[in-house]
Amino acid sequence: MKIGDFEINIPDTPLRDPHCIAILKPWINVGNVGQIVLHRLGRMYAAERIGQLERPGKFYDFTRYRPEIRIRNGVRSVRVPNTVVRIARRNDPPDLVLLQLLEPHAFAEDFNDSIIEVLKALNVTRYVQIGGMYDSVPHSRPLPVTGSARGWEPPSDFGGVKLSTSRYQGPTSMSSQISERACNELDLETLSLMVHLPLYLKLDDDYAGSARILTVLSDLYGFSRRLPEIGMAEKQYDQVTPAMDDNPALRDMVERFERGSDVESLNENPGQESGDSPDGQQGGVSLPPEIEQFLSDVAQVDGEGDVDDDTV
Repeated sequence: MKIGDFEINIPDTPLRDPHCIAILKPWINVGNVGQIVLHRLGRMYAAERIGQLERPGKFYDFTRYRPEIRIRNGVRSVRVPNTVVRIARRNDPPDLVLLQLLEPHAFAEDFNDSIIEVLKALNVTRYVQIGGMYDSVPHSRPLPVTGSARGWEPPSDFGGVKLSTSRYQGPTSMSSQISERACNELDLETLSLMVHLPLYLKLDDDYAGSARILTVLSDLYGFSRRLPEIGMAEKQYDQVTPAMDDNPALRDMVERFERGSDVESLNENPGQESGDSPDGQQGGVSLPPEIEQFLSDVAQVDGEGDVDDDTV
């Protein structure tokens, strides 16, 4: 069935009170956090792919999001980057719609219109956007999660999330309109969850950030916290502390972040200032010039070219 610019196979058996969990690549997917979370949810509930953009070339510049050649069982194919829709049926409602949004390079208004039409066609009742950003937080403390909710009242202190109204003003993605329109036009409940990752690590796959988001979602949807990402996160971050012994600048920076994190915890006000930035800019801890230079030396540019559209 054609829905906007999507080709969607609407399931014969309706979804029950479905909630949409969405990620937006590459805008707020640092550490590949959103992709890893969708992958885990997809495996947990045996998610089924039901649709994608009919002609993704309308929205995407394929010199920036490169198609990939794959050979499986001796068969060669070209996989084209796309925005993908999957559904996951749970034992008890709500069922889930897993939405992997790839940020458009053109015709963003048509893209947003199509997403809204898909949400409406699937009778989605809540739109949840998840992601990660870099911040001045230490790897040796629980990673803070900030966000906001509209149209409903989340459980008190679920997952230790700090919910507030964002005061951020500045550049954003046109896809940010989707959450606003879902609330205002479709009267959906909305929720955003952003995990704050140590800005000095910049891992390709940050399992600690992914595990943090998954534990928050487990409070909402009642699935087990016995998740492989938790063990992978411990092993991953355990490798950082020994490396600090040979890097005084890194050690001093982490200790500074630890003091800031401990003060925020005592004040029961974690991440308030840092939660306002959607693009990974540093939050509430000001850094001395020598640490700023250190970060500049170790920083890596996050490119748009490496986009995997079919991981879940």
